Amino acid sequence: MHEDFSEDDLALIHALQLWPRAPWAALAPVLDASPTALAQRWARLRDAGLAWITAYPEYGELSGGAMVALVEMDCAPGAVDDVAGRLERTHRVHNVEHVAQGRDLLLTVAASSFGELSALLLDELPKLPGVASLHSHIGTKRHIEGSQWQLDALDSAQREAIRQAGRGERDRPSEPIYLRSGVFAPLVSALAHDGRATAAELAERLGRPTSTVRRQLAALLRSRALRLRCEVAQLHTRWPIAVLWWCRLPNSALPATVSRLREDSRVRLCMSVTGSANLVVNAWTANMADLMRMQDDLEELLPPGGISHNSVILRTRKRVGWLMHADGRRTGEVVPLPGPLAEPAS
Repeated sequence: MHEDFSEDDLALIHALQLWPRAPWAALAPVLDASPTALAQRWARLRDAGLAWITAYPEYGELSGGAMVALVEMDCAPGAVDDVAGRLERTHRVHNVEHVAQGRDLLLTVAASSFGELSALLLDELPKLPGVASLHSHIGTKRHIEGSQWQLDALDSAQREAIRQAGRGERDRPSEPIYLRSGVFAPLVSALAHDGRATAAELAERLGRPTSTVRRQLAALLRSRALRLRCEVAQLHTRWPIAVLWWCRLPNSALPATVSRLREDSRVRLCMSVTGSANLVVNAWTANMADLMRMQDDLEELLPPGGISHNSVILRTRKRVGWLMHADGRRTGEVVPLPGPLAEPAS
């Protein structure tokens, strides 16, 4: 455990990873603390940049054809910081990371259509001053996603109690909406800043009646077009080293491989992509020895030569829209991610 986190802090973060907008009163009996104490604890963690809840568009089967890509980028000598600074302000760039293997930067980008993604990869990113080259890998399916990663602070009974308490909210019916509409886009942006903001707080921020925002917020959450995530400052956890493996395996072996990877608590992302490496696996590890043990596990799981290469992440500049301090804490600034356009119900 890092000195910045107490066991109670970690338990609270784990609970909010399970249910990001859980009422403090619902968590109080599970965490054996008063709602007031939980609210104060969360405010301290959030204000210190050690944990936060953000919101971002759900790019997937409900997203009307939206697409995600990983981009390995090389920069001209001495230009890396300038390029990364420009990319931090680009709305369609979700993540900006400095990597140790072969490339200067690793980006996660998203677009609402193949045409928009093509324009980003061909016309916009290569023309940024200081960019020397880029190599794009278009995502075809996400099997494991960062919002599914959790700490290990709660026991099984506590986890189940929180899941049961929040089940009614998660089981609500899905309704397609326009995330970029004038109604929902400002609400999405406000939730990106604080995924736990109440309807009253959002109404004050947006200058709308509280009753109106309460209805709009309920519709947005019912739509499942928005994903809520409780984040934690990685360098302040027991897993400070992040790595991305670029893998190759037959499609027939994919289901069994993904099933095994779901059992490894270190895995943050598993996504099928186009290109010679057709699967990427991202994990947070405790140290370099742990990293190598996981690579050994992957080599046993994959066919011979299944790992093309790995990319150790040296520093994260931007994570899911949030600009980051060099020590892994969030800054106070987020660049909200533009949402895909969902088709209206007929």
